[in-house]
Amino acid sequence: MKNQFIQRIIILFVASLLCFGCDDHSSGEHNHHDHVLAASDGAQGSLFDLGSKWTTEINQPLVLKNLEGSLFIISMFYASCQSICPRLVADMEQLSKKIKETSGLDPRMVLVSFDSVKDTPAVLGAYKKKMNLNENWTLLSGKEEDIRMLSVVLGINYKKISNGEFNHSAVYSLVSKKGIVVSRIEGIGSKTDDLVAKYQKLK
Repeated sequence: MKNQFIQRIIILFVASLLCFGCDDHSSGEHNHHDHVLAASDGAQGSLFDLGSKWTTEINQPLVLKNLEGSLFIISMFYASCQSICPRLVADMEQLSKKIKETSGLDPRMVLVSFDSVKDTPAVLGAYKKKMNLNENWTLLSGKEEDIRMLSVVLGINYKKISNGEFNHSAVYSLVSKKGIVVSRIEGIGSKTDDLVAKYQKLK
């Protein structure tokens, strides 16, 4: 089962490179921060099977399997984004508050950067402070191939464009204690009641 999952991820990974790997040189003066790509269907399988290695905003190593045994919310962003990402993070903050109100628990929140070059641990640490994110938030940086692989599993499309910014879909997911995505929210300002109910059931 694990091998089939990895094989499917590799196929989707290659397909995503073909679709989204090139810079968009024909976009002119458009503001790319407002371009949100459509989300894909996430792959079926555990995030813990990926084996990718990450670095936290406090410069500590982390593999996703370290999160085993806990529910968590995960999304992808980049720190220099001025439009979509701050709104996505604000939505996730509201979700976190709603979960705490209904379950009494502060959920683990994970943000993974698209930008393997600029988003160093120091940059992510400064972003966390700027956004007033509490200790339940973990911000991760990693290698481009690991970022792309994770994005495929989460069904998040992204594309680096010629000015160094990223077009990307806005998705965040509830991940089970075994690393399985059990609920997804697509788009800014979307309703979260179903995800909150699922968290309450699985806690």
